[in-house]
Amino acid sequence: DVRENERREGLSSGARGGVRNLGKPVSLAKRYYDEGADEIAFLNITSFRQGVIDDLPMLQVLEESSKSIFVPLTVGGGIRSYEDKERGVTYSALEVASRYFRAGADKVSIGSDAVYAAENYLKSGGTKTGTTSIETISQVYGVQAVVISIDPKRVYAKTKDEISNLNKNHVIVELDETT
Repeated sequence: DVRENERREGLSSGARGGVRNLGKPVSLAKRYYDEGADEIAFLNITSFRQGVIDDLPMLQVLEESSKSIFVPLTVGGGIRSYEDKERGVTYSALEVASRYFRAGADKVSIGSDAVYAAENYLKSGGTKTGTTSIETISQVYGVQAVVISIDPKRVYAKTKDEISNLNKNHVIVELDETT
């Protein structure tokens, strides 16, 4: 899918603009595999608000893809602990990840939960708790099965002085404009 910023004919409307469907994920993944991709990642970053454990479309994509694609399959989006209020059940990040591994994923990609884990790690003075999604999933499936997805926020400025509200956790990178 490709995000669009405005509503156009043939696009599904969403809170962040229209989404254009570029094809079926299993067929596209197979095509990329046939063309030489050494890993396929399915990142569902918009629909994981509730019911992550029962995300039938993504589970079906993984199940079908794993039948004909023989490179690592990574799934991301919603790999976290959450509460299903309708059922009154809380699912751990490990339970969510396990459901995707059983459907054919080789790896899970963690985004927001990794940020929370890093923040807590820094607050604790560098002490691991053993309870983060990263730690619990990697303890069961191995460190190679957990991928961290980073979406950096960039701030562009001509000089460091333009950026007055940065705290000590921000890194300022100066770019050489001659290259």
